[in-house]
Amino acid sequence: MPISLNTDQYHLMTKLNITTSRMSEYTDKSVDQIIDAEAESGNTVAKDYGRKLFGNVDELIETFQLSDPTNKYNIISQMSGEQREKVLELLDNEDMVLGLNFFTQEKLQQMLGKVSTVEAANVALEAFPLSQIIKMMPEDEMEAFFMTSDLPKELFTVQLRNLDPNLLLQLAESITGEAADQSDASKLIAQIAALPERQFKETMASLDIDIQQFVVYQMATEHKETLLGFSNEAYTDMVSKLQKPDMVKSMIALDTDSLQKMTRNLPEDLFSIVATQIDTKELAKLLIDRCPDLLEKFTSMANASTTH
Repeated sequence: MPISLNTDQYHLMTKLNITTSRMSEYTDKSVDQIIDAEAESGNTVAKDYGRKLFGNVDELIETFQLSDPTNKYNIISQMSGEQREKVLELLDNEDMVLGLNFFTQEKLQQMLGKVSTVEAANVALEAFPLSQIIKMMPEDEMEAFFMTSDLPKELFTVQLRNLDPNLLLQLAESITGEAADQSDASKLIAQIAALPERQFKETMASLDIDIQQFVVYQMATEHKETLLGFSNEAYTDMVSKLQKPDMVKSMIALDTDSLQKMTRNLPEDLFSIVATQIDTKELAKLLIDRCPDLLEKFTSMANASTTH
């Protein structure tokens, strides 16, 4: 498919010192054909400009109007896979997140399920306050957290001591099965803290969900790594309950590498649309430094048209 670019004829006339009447002779001529014709006619400026166009970012941008999204799209759509990869590396995270709107919500959920737990947790934190995340955490995840956590026992017991007095009494009574006063509850916490590791975990895993949520919330507030004790699936399920625009918005919390992997899943035409958001100067530098063959191709095929 030929590349069609809008070029600035007035700019070209000025740079090459070509009169309007002479320019009219170049109807339907490409930029390099005009430069070649002028150079052959003795226009030394044209010879210099031809070299300059292929090595000067500002000249390339102005002559081929690289700020025009249509021009960007037509150029990027003609790139090789390796060249497109270079474009991907230059995209901002915000640009790639916008591109995620092209995916179905099911596909987004599938891709989110493959990121690290820390990234999934960060996405959830972008979408919800910490307190809501803890409330939404399934009970089986809570139980598994207390059974498998490698966090120091002291991080748990210090939160038990910070429990509301009423919850402290509920804790004591739920474990002993007898009525208790606050002094009994305090003694019970000390006893729990002294339990062997396995028994301690089983006791914590069997606590009332309100107490578990309190403990986890306080721990996560002080130590964010607490959230790594839950699964990627738990966070992905939470985020997937959002409307798609809100789900996409929260994925700004993903690492650049993960966003790049997701963007690579776009069909070529949709990738080219997303890639038009690349910074114009960065695209021009890329064309000059890494894509001389493509630069030659679209220069020779670009149609000059008056756009000033």
